[in-house]
Amino acid sequence: MDQSDSLPFEPSESFFTYSGTTPESPEGSEPEVSEPADGDLDDDGTWGDADLPARDRVRSPAPARSFQASAGIQGRQFAEQCDTLLTHLGFTLHGRRVLTEVGVEIDQEALSPSGRRVWFEYKGSVQGNRPGLRRTDTLKKAVANGALLRNLADPAPYLVVTSHLPESGAGAAMLRSALELGYFTDVVCLYDTAATVRLKNL
Repeated sequence: MDQSDSLPFEPSESFFTYSGTTPESPEGSEPEVSEPADGDLDDDGTWGDADLPARDRVRSPAPARSFQASAGIQGRQFAEQCDTLLTHLGFTLHGRRVLTEVGVEIDQEALSPSGRRVWFEYKGSVQGNRPGLRRTDTLKKAVANGALLRNLADPAPYLVVTSHLPESGAGAAMLRSALELGYFTDVVCLYDTAATVRLKNL
């Protein structure tokens, strides 16, 4: 324990009833005061506040980085990679589109090299225990969008581009069912070259 942190009273005494004397100093004599450590000095050179002891001052911790902010940054980075791939394959990008009839927002509406309108949804990240479509709640959102888009009179092909596909369990079963029902035209892993080649057929 540093000298500045030592308590000037016995454990049996109360902080509020301390008289200022110690067993080693005669009654009425001035107690020895320790010099403050450098870290206890305020910006103006004083030690503590005039009304509160230094130990009572509360220092606010540095704000922790928001998980949502980090996820947002990763999502934007993944979207940029998807846009780069589509442009490289000859797609013309038209940007986001909100389909108010069914309440669905498309991440990217694009025109394929063959002149076909295509809707893309991006689901990807580079960190986390269950990135991409491995999170069942993320997959459910994509499935719900695909089901809603089927209610339109003339829907465009709806493809999901992801960083990670579910490998087994409920996620894999859900994805397989959605493809069989026609909710997705295709689901492509951005980092799988054999899968991205299929985009040329649109």
